[in-house]
Amino acid sequence: MSSSNRELVIDFVSYKLSQKGYSWSQLEEEEEDENRTDFAAGEDEMDGVLNGSPSWHGPAGHVVNGATVHRSGLEVHEIRRAADVRQALREAGDEFELRYRRAFSDLTSQLHITPGTAYQSFEQVVNELFRDGVNWGRIVAFFSFGGALCVESVVKEMRVLVKRIVSWMTTYLTDHLDPWIQENGGWERFVDLYGNDAAAEVRKGQETFNKWLLTGATVAGVLLLGSLLSRK
Repeated sequence: MSSSNRELVIDFVSYKLSQKGYSWSQLEEEEEDENRTDFAAGEDEMDGVLNGSPSWHGPAGHVVNGATVHRSGLEVHEIRRAADVRQALREAGDEFELRYRRAFSDLTSQLHITPGTAYQSFEQVVNELFRDGVNWGRIVAFFSFGGALCVESVVKEMRVLVKRIVSWMTTYLTDHLDPWIQENGGWERFVDLYGNDAAAEVRKGQETFNKWLLTGATVAGVLLLGSLLSRK
């Protein structure tokens, strides 16, 4: 579970960095090297297929497809499900930050983080955020805070912190939030409730937006600022 959690955290952080003109791949040199090796191996395979004789290519492709069609279907389903979760979380994060733009602007401009104090700030804010329990809004706030912390680290030339923050987020998500998520329908439930930009649609109608987001957003918008600004 921690592996998929890490992928989810990386996707969200990467998305937030890209919104500010930064590239995750530039910050993850070690992983980029591993991915480059895997990609090169994949290219070699593809070159073999493209350059191979038609008599070899046809039967091999048929056999592979025939033998793995069921597994491929499951893989496609898992990929689509993961993509839906990532997209829903991105949209919810954007909506959260849009609604609390001022609070987040103040937050990112007032963060006084250093490599030596970053974890203490992260831990204090996150513990305060979930002090009264977990809900989907607070989970969105958690991701938004982590993303903002990563962006601010890059802005302040402390890129080394990004990988650490991703690790802290993944650990907290796995150890503290996963039980609640599983007990409340899993990420599939999150997608059902807030996928397809549902947060923005609900906000426009002003119906139940506060029920799922404001509960956690108020905590995030106020406590994130309060906790960090009190630590100047």
